Amino acid sequence: MRFILPAVLAGAMFLVGCDEGQVGPAPITVSEYQQMGRADRTRWPDNRIVQMNLTRVSNAELTSEQRSESLKLVRLISNEQPGILSEADLADLATLLRNSKTPKPLHRDVLLFLLKENYPDLSTFITGKMSDRQSDPEMHAAVMAYLGNNAPPQMLSGVVRSWAKETEITGPNETNFRKAVERISEKPWDETLLTELNSPTFDAKGEALQILRARLGLEALRQKMLSMHAETEETQAVQAFAEQFDYFPTTREELITTSLIYRARRNMLPDAARMSLDWTKSYGYGFDIRDFHLLSRLSRDPLRNNLKRTQIVLEIGQALKTRKHVKHSPTVAGGADYKESFWLQVDHLTMADLWNLYLINEMLSRPRVQTSLRLMADGDLADNKSAWGGLVFYLNGQAEATLYPPDANAPPDDRVYQPTKRLILDGRDSLCRFIGHFDQENNVSRAGPTAEELADANVYDYYGLTLTRVDKNSFCAHYYTPEGRVISLGKFSLR
Repeated sequence: MRFILPAVLAGAMFLVGCDEGQVGPAPITVSEYQQMGRADRTRWPDNRIVQMNLTRVSNAELTSEQRSESLKLVRLISNEQPGILSEADLADLATLLRNSKTPKPLHRDVLLFLLKENYPDLSTFITGKMSDRQSDPEMHAAVMAYLGNNAPPQMLSGVVRSWAKETEITGPNETNFRKAVERISEKPWDETLLTELNSPTFDAKGEALQILRARLGLEALRQKMLSMHAETEETQAVQAFAEQFDYFPTTREELITTSLIYRARRNMLPDAARMSLDWTKSYGYGFDIRDFHLLSRLSRDPLRNNLKRTQIVLEIGQALKTRKHVKHSPTVAGGADYKESFWLQVDHLTMADLWNLYLINEMLSRPRVQTSLRLMADGDLADNKSAWGGLVFYLNGQAEATLYPPDANAPPDDRVYQPTKRLILDGRDSLCRFIGHFDQENNVSRAGPTAEELADANVYDYYGLTLTRVDKNSFCAHYYTPEGRVISLGKFSLR
């Protein structure tokens, strides 16, 4: 018997050795996991595979692709066996989101993984992901689902900003946005947004206004805001303009401008309101906050404010009739297609449009201004990194243009004017914005506003003026409105 035992042990050792030789290494990809045999699964249980691959995900010596492959395998096993991952496992993965050295593709995969696991501490990482519908639909869908269950209080502003970008109020994300707001506030979403509109600490008031306007309707929203006890300057401004101008802002930009005007020009409201009411009674005018600059200055100018609509129309028409006009070409001017004849559109122009045209025409006809524009045109021509522009104000009874340098931090572009924050702020209390098309001495093909310039005026609610050099000694001018109307003012001299 003592000779048989070693033989048996030897046979056993041989058999074990054969089994060991047939067992493969631990899987590190989904395909390897799916191809595992029975012996492999006995040798490599799922919990061990998960831990080994989590270690690989955190291993900075591996490539980003290798780490992401291991994460995909962890995801697969986690889906099949809920609860296999501990809180500590998820917390370890979350550290990769806070590590600046984590490769961007892996950062995205880890975030997506944790979103689907409903990991609770992701607010810092998803604020900028709520508008990724086009660029990353999978991430966008995961963020929307996560918000419906996990939105923390500090994310309310970010949620509201992203919600305001939704173009369809019955779209697929609507329910998740409403649920997110209600989870944060523990109140109905519309009540929450109305409360925050009147909160001094909330910093997405304009977006909240847009959301409510689209879903409650203008009249219902108006009544609710006018019945509030005003706790903020924004609510005070809305109530003051509703009372004095019968005006209610409905977009973020309009609310910002209304608040700024109320803060800086409160003493001018009564005079501007009287002139606005007179225009309404006489010409059917409807006040817009972008017209406040004109109305407030014009109402205090006794030499100007008695002109009637028919007088202004005739004077503008006679001036434009004596000039040559440069017709734009939509095929080369940024794709914009419009008619620029004054007489074809005069019936659709408001009193504010007519006064803007009247004052701008006077300004561009002055020799001093033409001399200044020569300097601007030559300077812009020599600058091949940016376009030039600025603002027009009503000063001392006439329109005056002020040049604003382009944004120094914007990417170089000789054909697109990049406004600074200062111009945008000052422009909320101005007649219009002007942009030079001076990148070439003969720039006839770029006469008039481009499609992008018209779209920008629409989004940010301002009147515009393009000045285009047509030869060495002349330029042409086109006025345009946020609604997309364009009026040619004709050719002028560069002195």
